[in-house]
Amino acid sequence: MMPKSLVTFFSLVPFISFGICAERYKDSSFEIEKTSNLIYASDVPFLKKKHFVTSLAIGLRQPSDEVPCLYFYQNANEITYENLHFDLYQPKSDTTNNRPLVIVVHGGAFVSGSKDDQTQPIVGYCDSLAARGYVVASIDYRIGLILKDVKNQLIIDSLDFKRAIQWGVLDLQRAVHHFKTHAQKYKINPNRIFVIGNSSGAILALHSAMEKDGRVRGTVSLWGATIDSSCTKKITAPILLIHGTNDKIIPFTKGKMLNLDSAKRQNRFMPGYASAASAFNINFSSPTFYGGYVIDSILTQNRIVHETYFVDGLGHDFYDREPYKTNVIKRIVEFLYKYIQFR
Repeated sequence: MMPKSLVTFFSLVPFISFGICAERYKDSSFEIEKTSNLIYASDVPFLKKKHFVTSLAIGLRQPSDEVPCLYFYQNANEITYENLHFDLYQPKSDTTNNRPLVIVVHGGAFVSGSKDDQTQPIVGYCDSLAARGYVVASIDYRIGLILKDVKNQLIIDSLDFKRAIQWGVLDLQRAVHHFKTHAQKYKINPNRIFVIGNSSGAILALHSAMEKDGRVRGTVSLWGATIDSSCTKKITAPILLIHGTNDKIIPFTKGKMLNLDSAKRQNRFMPGYASAASAFNINFSSPTFYGGYVIDSILTQNRIVHETYFVDGLGHDFYDREPYKTNVIKRIVEFLYKYIQFR
């Protein structure tokens, strides 16, 4: 039987090529193999009756537009049953078993985005991590908010935001359960599952980390927040919080989600969302969110293991600009590597 030290060595250093020692899970060493549209949950209730704003936005949208489709619905009473899908990224020709899995959860303010949305740099992390030896699953989850017609104004109330968060958390937990149940099929270790969420996806990742069901080895929050700061102390697995201190979309400290005036000024985050709000007089009434600063304070007070990368003066989603682009992926890779726990 091979000594444990040698097993650990060969898992850390899978091969030596051209005289360069490539360390698995740190260095990009593999080509990528992608499998699209796999099912992780079946017969899931979806909102059905789209609001006219959705139909109009989709009708006006051109195939070349970078502005995402926005999904608004009329009510939560009419539903249809559909499947939830994911895209799987793996190191090509990899014979290793018991690999760690990273679940990637896209953003989109609960009205847009998808597992393969190329306008979101987080999708690029799937390739980057799979090239380092991880198995990566980019998941879809149920999106869409309900627009209520009240006195000639369209309203999204805070209760529907909470409903959208609940549904998204349930979907993320479904994904975790799927991979734990089928760990052998994907050649992953069910005890080494991580979640990376971006924006609204980070909100889901953080809330899932507070639940007993669906807990994972570690969570990375990219400019995320929570609507229940008191439950943050329930987190047991390590957390990496990445946030800009001047985020006007998802507050760094405490506040409402999606400042439309800021969104329009920046012309970066969800411009279609801000335009729809202006064109159709949509009033967003989000619940109060508690961002990276508050979460860090509570985790520190309760001595819960976590790390932070807070950048002074930056707003929402800064992973497409240097030096932050390099720094963010570097922090993520180091965080994941630290908590893999080879054994």
